[in-house]
This record gives sequence, structure tokens and C-alpha cells, in this order.
Amino acid sequence: MASPFAAQLGTNYCPKDKEVLEIQTLLVKPALRLKNLDNEIAELQKAIEKLMEERDGLGAYVDAHKALTSPARRLPLDIIEEIFVACLPTHRNCVMSASEAPVLLGRVCRSWRAISLSTPKLWAKIHVVEPLPDRYSRLTAPFDEKVAQCVQATKMWLGRSGQCPLSISLESSPDNSPPETEVSPAASLQLLQALVPFAPRWQHIHFTTPSSHILEIISHLDIDMPWLETAAFHYQMSRPLHSIDWGHFSIFRGARISTVSIPGNIFIPERFPVLWDQLTTLTIGGPAWSGELTSEAIFRVISGCPELRCCKVVVCDSPAEMSTAPPQHPILELPFLHTLAIHCFGHGAPVVSLLLKRLSVPELSNFTFLGSCQDSPTLRDFFAGSLYLRSFEIDAHAFSKTSLLDTLCHLPSTVRKLKNPAPAMGTSLQGCFDDDALAVLTSPGLCPALRDFSIGDSHHSISDAAVLRFITARMMLEPRALKSVEIYFNRPMTIDIMSNLRAFIETGLAISLTYIPSPRYSPWGGLPDAPAVAYPAWTPPNRALTSSSWY
Repeated sequence: MASPFAAQLGTNYCPKDKEVLEIQTLLVKPALRLKNLDNEIAELQKAIEKLMEERDGLGAYVDAHKALTSPARRLPLDIIEEIFVACLPTHRNCVMSASEAPVLLGRVCRSWRAISLSTPKLWAKIHVVEPLPDRYSRLTAPFDEKVAQCVQATKMWLGRSGQCPLSISLESSPDNSPPETEVSPAASLQLLQALVPFAPRWQHIHFTTPSSHILEIISHLDIDMPWLETAAFHYQMSRPLHSIDWGHFSIFRGARISTVSIPGNIFIPERFPVLWDQLTTLTIGGPAWSGELTSEAIFRVISGCPELRCCKVVVCDSPAEMSTAPPQHPILELPFLHTLAIHCFGHGAPVVSLLLKRLSVPELSNFTFLGSCQDSPTLRDFFAGSLYLRSFEIDAHAFSKTSLLDTLCHLPSTVRKLKNPAPAMGTSLQGCFDDDALAVLTSPGLCPALRDFSIGDSHHSISDAAVLRFITARMMLEPRALKSVEIYFNRPMTIDIMSNLRAFIETGLAISLTYIPSPRYSPWGGLPDAPAVAYPAWTPPNRALTSSSWY
């Protein structure tokens, strides 16, 4: 609509008294028309709401009748059961939670609940977690009730599994808890004892529990377990074991057992009647200080395991072992071994290198070498026989700078993943991964297949400029360029290199560079009402090398 005040509309113009009267006269008819339009809209809205109400009623009537003809209602029972089983997690056992199957399935409707409760396969996998006591209360009754409920729920769950083979994982608390949690060991024993009656149907067991419980309960089981294939016992801190009566570990006599994981602090080969020649996975795990297995002892064990596919061990050697090592060693061939992980500590790295020289592993694909001794010799000779190595995880703390550089120079051309993980907790050594090491990996022709590069150990001295040179050089290799780079720095950023890498990021390169934030200046510093300083998110890598690293 045309207006004599068009030039002033939308401005800060202040009309004079005469103009105010003109504006009021001008708006009489438009205001009346606006009121009439509002009335018409209200009438039409009432008509629409009435139609919507009628439509909702008819829709509910139609939908209710259509539901009776839904194909899902006519699915055969066996099909529904298979669909329910497909809802279970495939990479782990089921948890006792209403947020996922199988418990969630029984909360949809009465029919589904009846089907789920009568399907044994749904209840053949379970992950049991010991309840935590209330550290802020001296009353133990509530905790005892939680433990009793957990035990009862576990028995009820497994009772629904019919005669199916069972997969069970148990996460208990250590039995060296502080005084306010002294009830914890009893809880662990109750949960472990609740699982024992179902032992004849155990197929896969993963128990994270104090070693004393393994010796007191598991080692004394003398039950036929025809289904048992996996027996994995994870380490928990435990009271001294010298006063515990060890059993015969008859559990390991099963004809199907192919996977064994044992904490190093209780591993004595003579005490375990394992059919070593049928093992495909062997883990002797736990923190480095939890066992005293030498390279020679490890060699004797794996010599009886010709079918090994995966082997992870903790090795404790001494300089004396090096001096007494025989000059000539028989070569042990493990033709199927694809994963080998060794964690050495003390001064055992040179002896471990002798162990590696005695192994012939033509199919090795994944190799991990961890330690904190800084006396490891180069792995050049070992790499010479590794024709299919794809993943190499190395702890730079286990090498001097010279041996590390030589090891990197002789990496197999097939390596696609190179990782320097976070060191074990308590390691104070400065890693020798520096600009020189990165320069070696920048050399043309070395590791042409490298795709993933990761340094989780922030105790290095790599500069931002060296990272830029490394990434730029690797990305120029075609067609096998880098896919991901992840580096943690124990310092603030010195050079922002991300802008120089934007072109590579746009073509698919995933880069994660994590720094410790620099202190932020605030003009409110020292004042009681100073606003909180927002630092960039920084999450340091997990530095603890625990048993979970080996299972």
C-alpha cells in the first residue's frame, strides 16, 4: 500500500504533532480490515480443528484395524526368535541392562516378553559386573543387598539358557580394597561361585578377578567341560599367593580348548594340563611385574604350540640370562602365527632379541614390541624374515636412538600401520622418537604402503615443522598415501601447521594433533569473580599398561 510516509518507514524519524494526527487518520481503514481478517482466520481455524479431530478419530480406527493385518503378527515363532538373536551384540557378551537386548526385547509387549523368556539362545551370553560399595557410607547392608540381587539376577539369567553353551565374562573388584570396601572380596567370591554350577556348559569364559580367586575356585574345579574353547583369566591385584592351596586346573583338559589367557603371576606351565599342540591363541598377560617368565621359558612353552595364530607374552630377563644363553639355538617354526606381542622389562631386551632370532614366522602380520629398558638391539634381522608384516607397534622407550633409527630404516615395505603407544604407567624416560626418527620415515622408498601413523607417547621431541615435512612427503606418494596421522604432544603448539595440510584433509587424510594448552592470560586474574578460562579440550593418552592391553 502507498504511504506518504514511505521515506520515513524503518528509520528513527520522529514525526511532528501534525504528522501524528495524519498517521492516525491514515490507519483507520487498514486497522479495521486487519481486524476483519483476524476474525475470518479464527473461524477457519475452528473449522480446521474440527476436521482434524474427525480425521484423528478415523485414523485411529483405521490404524487399529490395519495393525491386525500386520505381517509382523503373522511371522512364524522361529523367525521371530532368529530376529531376536540377531539383536544381540556380536563383539561382546550381553549386559544386564534394560537398554539393550535381550532385556529390552521383553519390555516391548507381553507377547515379546514371553518369546524372549522362552528363547534359550538369548540368555547364553552374559557380562557380570560386581556392584560397587558406597565409599561414603559405613553401612554394608545396602551393598550386601546389591550383591545378592546381582547374584540372583545372574542365576536367573543363566537359568533361562536351557542347555546352550555359555559365554560368560566377569568383571570383579580387586581384593586389596581400602577398609571401607572390605566386603568386596566376599562379593567377588559370591559371583564366581554363582557361575560354577553352570561350568559344564561353559564355552567361552573371560574372568577379570583377583588371582587368588582363580587359584581358590577355578583351579579346584574337577568338572567335565566338553564345550570349553576359551579360558581367559585377567589379572587383578591380589593378596599374596604363597598361602593359597593350588588345585590341578583340570579345567584345561578339555579337548576343545584353543584359547588360553593366563596372568603371568600364576603361570607355571607344569601346573596347567593344557593340550598345547591344539592352542591357537596364547596370552601370558598382566603387568610386567606380575610374573618372572624368561625368554627361555617362553620359548619352551610356544615350542609345544605349533598351531598358534596369536601369541602375547610378558618377558622378564636379566643380564645373567644374556651371558648364559647358548651360542647356537634351534629354529622354531610357527607357520600360522599372524600376531605376536612381546612386553619385556628390566634388562631383558637383548635376550628377547635372541628369542626373536629363534623364531620363524613367515605369516606374521601384526607385531608389537613394548618395553622400557632402552637397551634393545635393532630388529633388522627379525624384519628380514617378515615378508607380510602389516602392523608394527613399537615402544621407543625400549631402544637407544641408534637402534631405533636402524630398526625404522629396515621396516618391511609391507607395513601399513606404525604405532608408538603410550608408555606404561610410571615410565619417566624421555622417548627417543624425535625429528631424526621422523626424517627416516620421510625418506622416499621406505614403507611405501604406510597408511596409518600414530604416536600416543607424548614424551618425544618431535617438532611441528618435522610433522609437516613428514606428512607432506608421505602424501606425495601415489597411489598409497597416508590415511590417518595421530600424534600427542607434551607441550603447547609452536607452529600451526593445519592450514598447510588443508588440501590433504580435503582429499581424505584424517589428522589428530593433540597439544597441552598454553596458559591463558585473563585481565580478571586474581579477582574472586573472574570468569573461568576455557581451554581447548585435551585428553592425554591412556598410559596404563594393564592386563586389558593383552586380551
